Amino acid sequence: MNNLTKNKWLLFLLGFLLLANITLLLSFYVFGERPAGRGDKGNRSPQPPITGFLSKELKMDVDQQAKLKSLKDERFKVIKPLWEEIRKTKDSLYHQLKDPAFSEEELNALTTRLSEKNKRSDELVFRYFQEVRKLCTPEQQVGFDTIVPQMLSRRDQWNKGPHKPNK
Repeated sequence: MNNLTKNKWLLFLLGFLLLANITLLLSFYVFGERPAGRGDKGNRSPQPPITGFLSKELKMDVDQQAKLKSLKDERFKVIKPLWEEIRKTKDSLYHQLKDPAFSEEELNALTTRLSEKNKRSDELVFRYFQEVRKLCTPEQQVGFDTIVPQMLSRRDQWNKGPHKPNK
């Protein structure tokens, strides 16, 4: 009879632990926050789109907002393929890690191509912000000159950190 009592307590304890684990899992997946990148497009990055952020912070009027959107769309058609080329070139570079025959000349060629593409990207982004600044009134330009360097600095810090969002 003593053995039956011990088994009942063991079964009770096992059932209690099972219920506690189920409750814990439910609290994470049903009631908790969703992890970024799991179909929640709004949670991928804490940063708002640059155009919306700028128009809000600089209090742009409707005409300025329309010109900003047009400028962004026009520039994005050029720069997005370039960013894709940069990503592919980096992928190509780091796929060479497993190749023991990868030479120094090949490394130099890939990094030179990568630096040229990055230079072109930085030039396009710089020119874009020059054009955006021209859309601003003199009062807005003062705010622009403060906001944009801070915004780009934060973006660079975010992209370098261990918490970089998945694409």
